[in-house]
Amino acid sequence: MGKARNVMMIVAEGLKKSYTSGGRPLPVLRSLDLSIEAESFVSIVGPSGSGKTTLLGLLAGLDEPTSGRVLLDGEDIFSFSEDGRAAFRAERVGFVFQTFHLLPTLTALENVLVPLELRGEGHSARDSAESLLERVGLGGRLDHFPSQLSGGEQQRVALARAFSNRPRILFADEPTGNLDQETGASIVEMIEELNREANTTLVLVTHDLAVAERADRILTLGGGHVIEDRPGRGSG
Repeated sequence: MGKARNVMMIVAEGLKKSYTSGGRPLPVLRSLDLSIEAESFVSIVGPSGSGKTTLLGLLAGLDEPTSGRVLLDGEDIFSFSEDGRAAFRAERVGFVFQTFHLLPTLTALENVLVPLELRGEGHSARDSAESLLERVGLGGRLDHFPSQLSGGEQQRVALARAFSNRPRILFADEPTGNLDQETGASIVEMIEELNREANTTLVLVTHDLAVAERADRILTLGGGHVIEDRPGRGSG
């Protein structure tokens, strides 16, 4: 299936975010606009403090902007209540983080089952979870706890969990940040492969320019704005 060109999955309009520091407003994003096509892979780069993670949190509806709006899959997410945004994310959004956010008392299989069970999936949930873990090369590690897995294996569990709800959009925040270069490269390849198979829109924040270059587009943040928007190697 080809990419759904010109259909915008993510749109940000006039996005501003300020925090208070020492009693004064500290602007992080300043009236930022962007549009991301469905089924594309976009990386976001920029120096430390440029607002990359802040932007990702706003695009996902995890944090509220000072002003502006975000449309995800055609929905104005800040018109929803906090519970409404959570329900929207559970249905259409997946996440992969630098710190794997696995539940330490649950096995690999149980960690992947959590979002499926929250969606109310019945007997098929276990089959789906096992299939995803096999897909990421962990078919033999289903009953292992996070403490028994390497960092790369934990991130693979997190990947399987992120794709378990068949998301329309996947947000990845420094997914290779805690991994060595070789393991990180294999994780990015796996994200790309799963992404293509699921026709998901991927937005990835990274400080690693080699990872960023794999995307269709590379957005560079600076001064609270997108200061550069250029093609990556994936666009060819």
